[in-house]
Amino acid sequence: MAITIASGLSHGRLPDAQRLLFEYLAATEVEAGRASVAAPEQLPVSLRDEQVDPGAVYRPPGDLLLAIEGDEAVGCVGLRVLDEATAEVRRLFVRPGHRGSGAATLLMHAAHALASDAGLAKVVLDVMPSREEVIQWYRRLGYAEVAPPARNPYGMVFMEYALGATSRGA
Repeated sequence: MAITIASGLSHGRLPDAQRLLFEYLAATEVEAGRASVAAPEQLPVSLRDEQVDPGAVYRPPGDLLLAIEGDEAVGCVGLRVLDEATAEVRRLFVRPGHRGSGAATLLMHAAHALASDAGLAKVVLDVMPSREEVIQWYRRLGYAEVAPPARNPYGMVFMEYALGATSRGA
């Protein structure tokens, strides 16, 4: 079945977007060595606020994009505009049963197109260093590692993608 990309902030898709954000945030909390969470109310406040009201974080021209297969939302990625030249990719997530379907690549290409259409020059992201396969995948998409900001309390890997660059496949 074909995968399509749609805004999670419109067309009645907000509940799907909120569920996918929660799944991503809950998994990341555990991966980062923090307590397992079973409900959004158990998330740290900043994460809970994003999950409850993603439109406040992913304001236009950004968006929270969903990968839809049939009638099911199977993945998401957020695009948050940081300044007149830069957007940040956040919360890329594909449900485990749908990984390998190409959904993540479609989501990233859609996020790049959205940022490019908004006239932005680059997209940045950060990723946990333990996610080595994901870092390699981002490199295959055309991302390059960049120096972290002076304050990097979680030791994240920072990457950048120049819009207008030819994005490679995954």
